[in-house]
Amino acid sequence: MNLPPGKLFGENLKTRQVAGLRLTEVLYPPSYETPEHSHDLPQLCLVRKGIFTEVYSGKTREVGPTSLITRPSGESHAQRFHDSEVHCLIVEVEQSWLERVREYKVSVDDSLAFDGGLSVWLATRLYTEFQHADEASSLSIEGLALEVMVELSRQHLRTSKRKPPNWIKQTKEILHARFSEALTLDGIAKSVGTHPVHLARAFRQHHYCTIGEYVRKLRFQQGVASMRDYGVAASGLVA
Repeated sequence: MNLPPGKLFGENLKTRQVAGLRLTEVLYPPSYETPEHSHDLPQLCLVRKGIFTEVYSGKTREVGPTSLITRPSGESHAQRFHDSEVHCLIVEVEQSWLERVREYKVSVDDSLAFDGGLSVWLATRLYTEFQHADEASSLSIEGLALEVMVELSRQHLRTSKRKPPNWIKQTKEILHARFSEALTLDGIAKSVGTHPVHLARAFRQHHYCTIGEYVRKLRFQQGVASMRDYGVAASGLVA
């Protein structure tokens, strides 16, 4: 199923058209599922609230608050929303706007997900301007959208050019195994054999977020899973 510009699943709360960009705030109800589909236009998706699972190109990713996703045009994907509402700002990028920025080697041709970092901060400012209705907000939206795309391209280029060191993988394994504990940067760095400053910088470059933001996301996902398991158990007792 291929959706034309402006056609989105969920409840569209607000839409604005600004200089080749269509911005829409979308609400997805709890337990909502979309069929497999694609879009004519590439998208940026900033998750403002809630968590969901997205299947795309044979892969699966868990997406939570302050995540920023890029979706190329024509990419097939489907979403399953969990037990709470999800609010997203979706920016559809029209061809005329893409042609303007491609001369600066900026594109949304890759499917990427970012948690925290400068690109998410810029996208959050973009959402704030989206809420304003004055003339200056349109100018701000256009400028911020360009900044977001430039930063996304930079982040992707920085990480795609080099393979992460083995101790980055070890750090991720520690975080997944012990995210509920009171971890310290010094302790993690000592465990993987590197300096805390080097660890913090390299982790952010390869995972697009700080170690603290990564741990917070893991804890949030665990909380959602626990609530879901509790709901299943409670429904079994009622039955």
